[in-house]
Amino acid sequence: MYGFVNYALELLVVKTFGEETWETIKKHAELQMDGQFLVRQIYEDELTYNLIAAAVEVLQIPADAILELFGKTFFEFCQDSGYDKILQVLGATPRDFLQNLDALHDHLGTLYPGMKAPSFRCTERPEDGALILHYYSDRPGLEHIVIGIVKTVASKLHETEVEVEILKTKDDCDHVQFLITETSGPRKSQLPEIDEIETLSLATPRVITEQKDAIVSKKNRFRSVLEICSEMNSMGTNTASVSTVKRKNLGDV
Repeated sequence: MYGFVNYALELLVVKTFGEETWETIKKHAELQMDGQFLVRQIYEDELTYNLIAAAVEVLQIPADAILELFGKTFFEFCQDSGYDKILQVLGATPRDFLQNLDALHDHLGTLYPGMKAPSFRCTERPEDGALILHYYSDRPGLEHIVIGIVKTVASKLHETEVEVEILKTKDDCDHVQFLITETSGPRKSQLPEIDEIETLSLATPRVITEQKDAIVSKKNRFRSVLEICSEMNSMGTNTASVSTVKRKNLGDV
């Protein structure tokens, strides 16, 4: 696993609980390392799980809560590291964003050799059309990181609050399934008054042109993901992705 995951965990602990607490967690995890994690270096999965188990022990916070908070922090880390443009073009809604995640991961795989990113797909629940997110990973036990990321993406990128519920775990099938429900969305603009409608009618040709432009823009959004990734790579910018790690043994965590 690449070091940007461990580095984001370090940032979470230091920012929230302080440098001394992070050193205590490293000691409990039997991690002997000077300095910070190297973002582009590959570390053993066991290291990350040991750090998570140590954080649970030292902070006295349930593992699920730590992982969800980590998901939030990881997304913010990606934004602060200059990846905000890539994230923005993935989709104008939470559903579009999640549907395009695999395309981003496929591209990142060319930049980070050996990266084992999870896979996602979206379906609708037949009875009500609710969004179901399917999460496939060889590294079980970290699904609450996904919950933290999904909630933060919806809130920060799309001004939408969502609830994320685990419908099925790997004990039920070969992957994890989440039910995603919007509890509030972006504020919609008010309908125009009667006199405003007359003014708008005069601008109909321009409105039609703008609608066509919007359609073209949406068609090109998917292609823009790869273009921006390539541009940032040529400029020497490290492109991060959410990379989960294989569960070692957290005991009762």
